Amino acid sequence: MELKVTPIGLVKNEFEREIPLNYHQHVSEVHILKEYADGLDGIEEFSHIIVIYWMNRSRWDASAMKIHPMANRDLPLVGVFATRSPIRPNPIGITTVRLLRREENVLFVRGLDAFNRTPVLDIKPYMLGYDLVRDMRFPVWVYMGMASLEEARRSDKKQTWQKEPEQWLEI
Repeated sequence: MELKVTPIGLVKNEFEREIPLNYHQHVSEVHILKEYADGLDGIEEFSHIIVIYWMNRSRWDASAMKIHPMANRDLPLVGVFATRSPIRPNPIGITTVRLLRREENVLFVRGLDAFNRTPVLDIKPYMLGYDLVRDMRFPVWVYMGMASLEEARRSDKKQTWQKEPEQWLEI
């Protein structure tokens, strides 16, 4: 089976070489192509939207079916589909962001963890009843990973998960 995906726009921001740990504080622009601009009508009434994008800088390594989340060897080796790793068979990114405003075909958002010039595949509104999950559960390693991430944010450390694919693997 073959799929065809057509980008509807591009991300514009200052993230050229890496995405900072505090990306959730940064504003990005999502430039929607003119032919899709009418599809944005009404989007400005939402506080949050979901941006779906193609992680075109991700380098899939077929051996990466098991990885260390966040490239942190202190976390257990798990299946790639149990992580938010950019190293995956189909490099599709999805992030819920705050929609700050719309100016014609440009959406100004806060909290997008995508590089400058990343192709945008779709935009969806964050909807009550569809996207709000109650009674969630997570493995213990998620809490450990989030704690180390918060510690790194507080100490202004560089992030560690944008590494070469082999650094995610068990060696």
